[in-house]
Amino acid sequence: MKKAVLILLVAVLALAPAMADSYSGSSEDGSFGIGVNLGTSSGVGMKFGFGDFDLIANVGFDAFHFGDGVGIGGEIGLGYQVYDIKIDRQNHMPVTVGLLMPLGFYFGDNSSFWLGAAIYGGLEYQFPEVPILLYLRLGLGADFTIPAGAIDFLFAGGIGALWMF
Repeated sequence: MKKAVLILLVAVLALAPAMADSYSGSSEDGSFGIGVNLGTSSGVGMKFGFGDFDLIANVGFDAFHFGDGVGIGGEIGLGYQVYDIKIDRQNHMPVTVGLLMPLGFYFGDNSSFWLGAAIYGGLEYQFPEVPILLYLRLGLGADFTIPAGAIDFLFAGGIGALWMF
């Protein structure tokens, strides 16, 4: 099982540079956004625009494992714009794909740590008159839990709003 997780993580990391050559990020180079994320890790959401790609990060409470104890989760990932839905002259909605690496710590009777890898698809909308970005991201992948040593199916996602600088 450990070999399968390692192979999955290596494959995800190997795809990132290949995707960077053919796609661009949906945010301007040098932009930064911070706001609220509701989803796999509900809390603070962030986005950094690098022109060729976007770096996304979320930190907060793990929304899917409250029964396991107190869960703190986070995600870091790369996003690329693959299509742009034109609504009118000023309004558009970038369609994004990317790679996410969610992780979580659970504190309670059965403390544990897990690390995952997921491929996600997303949709964004930037208001033309105010610097607010709305987004939706949904991803599928696999995760590995320590100390159980189990490989599980992973669902990762979130909906949020960011104030862009």
